[in-house]
Parts: sequence; structure tokens; C-alpha cells
Amino acid sequence: MKIETLLSRLSYQEKEDLYQRLELDLNSAENLSLVKTELNQDNPMQCPHCKSQDIYGHGTYKGRKRYMCVSCSKTFNDLTGTAISCIKKPDLFHQYTKMMVENISIRKAAKKLDVNVKTIFDWRHKILAALEKINGQQFDGIVECDDKQLDISEKGENDMKRKSYKRPSDRTTKRGVSNDKVSIVVATDRKGNLTMKIAKVGRIEAKSLEATLGSIISTDNVLCSDENPSIISWARGKGLEHHTFKASQHIKDKCYHVQHVNSIDNRYERWVKKFYGVATKYLGHYLNWFVFLDKTKKSKQQLNDLFRVLADNMETIKMYRTQDPIVQEIRLLQYSKT
Repeated sequence: MKIETLLSRLSYQEKEDLYQRLELDLNSAENLSLVKTELNQDNPMQCPHCKSQDIYGHGTYKGRKRYMCVSCSKTFNDLTGTAISCIKKPDLFHQYTKMMVENISIRKAAKKLDVNVKTIFDWRHKILAALEKINGQQFDGIVECDDKQLDISEKGENDMKRKSYKRPSDRTTKRGVSNDKVSIVVATDRKGNLTMKIAKVGRIEAKSLEATLGSIISTDNVLCSDENPSIISWARGKGLEHHTFKASQHIKDKCYHVQHVNSIDNRYERWVKKFYGVATKYLGHYLNWFVFLDKTKKSKQQLNDLFRVLADNMETIKMYRTQDPIVQEIRLLQYSKT
């Protein structure tokens, strides 16, 4: 029987399911294996437990090659520690990875893949934890820096010491910087190398700036920012060439300005609105997501770029299970309830 005859007998939904399956077999799985092979060729394989390169083959399991480390005697495979490890439905996970690039919501993805919403939620945050690796890379040349204050959100929290708000407008927070808000440090160079990190609860200070940007900026860089006293103090202590701007001033000598970082702030605010509020305990993950999308917005192989990060970051599961210190501070801090 001809393929055309078989296809004519399928319903629209069956044709769509067949298309997704063929696309997965021909593209996603092949791309993932190719990406992992390329990474293993470029970088010597090492033990994800102790980082030793003294390893040897140890058979196979479920079609994956296994290895044993001579130093710590632990076994592992190519994907141990990555977002893909311990996934019971890898085919569906690959399909959801593509849905994340297409910005499909959790509920729609769960319905389309016929899996539980909680499973999709866990997959999303494992992927976002892996993206931590690209959020905070070394800057080059002129760096623009800014800080943003976002309301602390306890969305999804079951153990709250206050009544939940029926609508966002029910909450009234203090104006300006306060302990009702968390500070985000945003920095970018002229090559599009973007970093967005949670700094601390309340007003940023030189110590929190050093913790978020200190390792990725050097005296070879030129810093541009507004007249925030903490940024000025931190830049002076670090010995950076620093150009400041007033609120009404954005450009100096046509070369030094903060236009890029202001544009990033605006794009993030528009992008995050579709989530109808992000819980502060997951805010770092969503910052990673936005950074990835911004860095790969001109790429024609965005899915392969995501696969490369997933396959390369063998610390993903550890990051996924470790709570952000800022979140711990928020839970311990007795901020005002209004």
C-alpha cells in the first residue's frame, strides 16, 4: 500500500502526532547525540563526581556507555548530572525542549504530551537550572550596568504567615527600595554578553555587586551606569574606569551610554508579563531563561544551542536541588506585610 493512501486515512490529530514523532526521530535525538559527541571531542571527558580524567569504560546500560572513575570508584555515563539524566521519558523530554524554545505554556505542553503538569514543571526547571552556566560569562570592553527592584513574590507557597492576595492590586508595597523587594543586577557588554543575577533583598551594596559581577569584570573593562552610590563605591574600590549618567542623561561622547542595558530592562518586563507573576524562589531560573533567549535571538539553530548547554552542564541536578541563598534570606527575613 502506498504511503499517500495510508496518510489519507489518518485524522488531522493522527497526522500531527506522526509529524512530531518523525521530527523527533530525524532531528532532536540526532542533534542531541551529535552535540554530545562534539563536546566529548572538544573537551576531555571527566568524572562528574570528582572531576578526575582518569576514567575507563564500564560496559553499557540502556544503550548508553558507562564509565568508572579510578579516583573515586564511581560509575557514570555521558549524561550523568545533566538535565537529561534520570528522565524516564527522554523522547517526550526532547519534544518539550523544543516547546520551551517556542514558549509554549506548561499546561498546553502537558496536554499535548499527555503527561502530568508537575512533570512538565520539573522538566522546565531542570532545563532552566542548566542555563545557569551561560548567565555570568566574562565581559569584554565597555560594560553597562543597572539594578532593578522586583516585588518579593510568594506565589505557590503553601506555608505563608499571611492571607494570600486575591489579585496583585491588593498588595501595597513601600515606594522605592525596601525589604519588600529583591534587587537584580543587570549588566551587558557591547557584544551582547548579558548577565542578570539576584543580588540581595533590599538595596544593593558593594559587597553584593562584587559577589555577582566581581569574577566576570576586570580593570580592562570600562563601566557605565547611573549614579547609584553603591555602584560608584564598588567601581572605585575595584579600580574600574567608570562613567555615570543622570536619570535624564543617557549618552556621553557618543561612545559611553546605558542605552543597551535600559533596553534589556524594558524587554525583560514585557517578556515576564506572560507568566502572570514569577515566584521569587524561581526568579533566578527565569532570569537564566531570558538571558538564553536574548543571547540566541539571532541564532537559526536555537534548539541545538539549548541542547549544547543541556549536554555540557553536568552540574545541573546539583543546581536544581540546591536552594538559592537569596531565597533562604527571604524566608528568614521578617519584611513588612501590607
